[in-house]
Amino acid sequence: MKKEFYTISVYTDDSENMIGIPCGESDKYGIADIDKVVLLNAPYTDDELENFIEEVISYCYTKKHNDASPLSTIEKYTKKKGFVNATADYTLISIVKTDESYSLMPTFNDIEKGPLAIDDDEHIIANPYKKGELAEVIRGFIQVYVKANIFYKELQELEDNKNQ
Repeated sequence: MKKEFYTISVYTDDSENMIGIPCGESDKYGIADIDKVVLLNAPYTDDELENFIEEVISYCYTKKHNDASPLSTIEKYTKKKGFVNATADYTLISIVKTDESYSLMPTFNDIEKGPLAIDDDEHIIANPYKKGELAEVIRGFIQVYVKANIFYKELQELEDNKNQ
């Protein structure tokens, strides 16, 4: 059955490895992460990255959230107790897919609260997107929020101009 939206959590570590967790229905929360983990190890191409995102999305609603478990999927995967501890070594990118668009939202990792959404940097791209477009946004988030390189675009432009 087709849903109005599909949401996934993509956790990225400092080496750019990714953990993708899809959502499902929950009697307790409405919608929440399900016990399914998809991995993508760096290095990867833009095609592999976009295929990974689509694969994680394809698992949304394939099962219900485990309301009986006190642990989140990321806690189970990392084997660290507490959501803040489990996410401490990762940067979360939240992705929501609808019929019209993809919304990509980066987060900042607060040491006391865990991932906090950065609404000002939400990127919305059309569905369907152009090949490489989704990967470009995600790689930009990695540079800014994982690598903490806020000048990555400017540096790349300088390099490109120098090589011409």
